[in-house]
Amino acid sequence: MSVKERIALLLSIKEKGKLVEFDHIYEKVSRDVKFLEKRDVSKDEIISNLKSLEEEGLIKNVNGKYAPDDKIHDYISNLISQKEKVLNRSYILVWKAKHYYPIVSNLILPYLKDRPTSVVKVFSGKNNPIEEIDPIFVRYAKYKPKPQYIVINSSDKLMEYVHDHCIDFIPYVHKLNANEPDLFVLDLDAGKKIIEKESGFTFLKYITKELYDMLIEFEINPMIKFSGSRGFQIWAKFDNSKFKSKEDLFAQYRRLAVKIQNLLEKRLQEKRKIIEEEFPEFKELKQFTTSQVAHKEEREDKVLVDWSSMKPQGDVRAPFSMHYKTGLVSVPLFKEEIDEFSVLEAEPMNLIKKIKEGKRFPELALSDPTKILKILG
Repeated sequence: MSVKERIALLLSIKEKGKLVEFDHIYEKVSRDVKFLEKRDVSKDEIISNLKSLEEEGLIKNVNGKYAPDDKIHDYISNLISQKEKVLNRSYILVWKAKHYYPIVSNLILPYLKDRPTSVVKVFSGKNNPIEEIDPIFVRYAKYKPKPQYIVINSSDKLMEYVHDHCIDFIPYVHKLNANEPDLFVLDLDAGKKIIEKESGFTFLKYITKELYDMLIEFEINPMIKFSGSRGFQIWAKFDNSKFKSKEDLFAQYRRLAVKIQNLLEKRLQEKRKIIEEEFPEFKELKQFTTSQVAHKEEREDKVLVDWSSMKPQGDVRAPFSMHYKTGLVSVPLFKEEIDEFSVLEAEPMNLIKKIKEGKRFPELALSDPTKILKILG
C-alpha cells in the first residue's frame, strides 16, 4: 500500500470543490503509515506523491490546497477491490456512502421524511486507524438555544450529511411532533447459540418467513428487511384509526407485538416435526422464540422478537441505510428472495449494480389491523 494510494483515498472522500490543506493530508496519511508500517513519513514524500497524483489528473492543486478530480473515483474503486483490508476502513465506508446514497436517495427518503432522524458519523479509530472506526451518534441538528431534531426531506439534505461522514440513518418510529407511532417494527435477533450454528442464519430466515406468512393471514401487508448485520426485521404500517382507543398507541403496539410473538411460537410448535427434520441442530430447543427483551444471557438459544423500538423516540435503522458497523445495507427483501439471500448482496457497490440493472424492492403499504387487533381482546 503506497503513500500515493493513501493520499488518493483521503482526498476522494472530500466533498467536490472543497480544498484540503496540506497539513491535514500530512497528519492523516502519516498517522496511517506510522500505524501499519512503523515508520515516519516526511513532508517531502507527501509533496512528491501529491505532484504525482496531480500529473495523473486525479487531483487538483489550487494555491497549495488540494481537491479530488472526478477521475479519482475509478482509481479508488479499483484500489478498494484489490486492497480493501489494508485501507482506512472509515474512509472506505464514507467513499462507498458518497457513491451509494445518490443512487438510493429516492428509495430511502420516504422512510426519513418528516420524522426525527439520528445519524451516525464514522471516523478513524483512535487505537487502530486502519481497521477500527470511531462512531459518533448525532441526534440533533442544533443543540442551542434548544435542541433541534435532524429532519431529512431531500436528496440535497441527505448528501449534506453524507459529506459530513454520516453513513447510517436511524429515524424515529413516529413523525415529528406526533404522539403516536406510524411504523410497527419487529426485529428478529437470533441468540448466540443459534447464530453460531452452521444453519443458524437459515433457521432465522425460516422463522422470518413464518412470521411474514402469519401476518399475511391476518390481512397485514408486512415488509421483510435485512438488518444490515445478522438479523431480519418485519415492518408494517397500520391504519391507527382502527384501534378502539387512541390512548397510548405505543403501549398498544407493544402489547400487540408480544401477542404476535406468542402466536408465532404456537405456530412454530405446531410445525415442530417439520422444523426438527429440516434443522436437526435445533431439535433440543424447547422454545424457538421469545419477546423477553431483558436478560440477554437467558435467550441465547432463542430468536428474540424485539418490540423495544415501539416507544416515544424509539428509532430503527431506515430501509436502504448502511449499517455503520458492517458497512452492509439494511435492504428490503421480497419473501421469495430470502432463501437465496446472501449478505454479499447487501454490499453497497453490489446493490448499486443491481439497482442499475432494474432491481425492484418491496414497498411498505398501509394495513388495516382490524383482524389482528382481535387477539388483544
